[in-house]
Amino acid sequence: MAPRPHWKGYLKLSLVSCPVALYPAINASERLSFRQVNKTTGNRLRHQLVDTVTGEAVQSHDKGRGYEIGEDQFVVIKDEELETARQEARTRPYTADTRQFEAQDLPQAPPARGRANREHKAGIEKQLPAPMLPPVRIENPRTIEIERFVPSTQLDAAYFNTPYFITPRDELGQEAFALIRDAMAIKGVVGMGRVVLANRERPILVEPMGKGLRGITLRYAHELRSVADYFSDIPELGLPDQMVELAEHIVDAMMSNFDPAYLEDRYRTVMLAMLRDKHVELPKRPDAPMPANVIDLMDILKRSLSAQRQSSGRKLRRQRAAAVSKRASFKRSRSRGHR
Repeated sequence: MAPRPHWKGYLKLSLVSCPVALYPAINASERLSFRQVNKTTGNRLRHQLVDTVTGEAVQSHDKGRGYEIGEDQFVVIKDEELETARQEARTRPYTADTRQFEAQDLPQAPPARGRANREHKAGIEKQLPAPMLPPVRIENPRTIEIERFVPSTQLDAAYFNTPYFITPRDELGQEAFALIRDAMAIKGVVGMGRVVLANRERPILVEPMGKGLRGITLRYAHELRSVADYFSDIPELGLPDQMVELAEHIVDAMMSNFDPAYLEDRYRTVMLAMLRDKHVELPKRPDAPMPANVIDLMDILKRSLSAQRQSSGRKLRRQRAAAVSKRASFKRSRSRGHR
């Protein structure tokens, strides 16, 4: 059975658009999770919302959102205020002062030697400036509009959040889909735009991936810590060339192609085996008896038919009795008339 798309809408590049679907690239159903249970009875536990000041239980419909400003002090935010903030944020210009990460803050690769060093410097000179372009207003929350393209090598993996597979939704949009995909692949760039997921606007990266596209939602700049806070105190050391060459020899000796098997969650594998063994050891529960209040449709139909027949019989007998009484009354009236 094909998975259901997480999001359906349109991918737009200038005047070219095509209907697409987003599918989560992460299989969350395979994640191993546990429930909290009573160790004595094995029954599942249920959490209850409690007011920390009054100690009273709170119903789910009274649960709200608040921003903490002090001890037991919160600014309560209403749902309609959140929606207003979402709408305003979609048209607000980017604020350059809030960006915590500039190019000089990113970790720089060590300078290479010889020809590689010249290529490294040439690559730096080819980097394009990142102008603060005004955001494009999202007129339709069901549209991913590519606003700009950036070289794929300029994106730090720390910004990557959640990956999605992007596919065309019908045959009519396959040509436009392939046009956007192949243009990015030829130029070696990725597209950047925004998408509305769960009522929240998120930046998204769109890149070619085989015959399809991959979308990766990006973290916001304020969510990442500055690398300067961690790397600035690391001293620059002048290493002997012989030592560096020996390290390079070790790297070359250990070089291999990427194998997904290296990413096996061995803890999950061991836990699944343990759970299977424990499940086999559990005593089998007897088949649950049929509840007394289970409705037998056939029995209801039979009883309904029987009741209908009885009702029809009583009605027929009343009609016959009424007819006999009417005839008898008519005969009595005629006999009085003859006298």
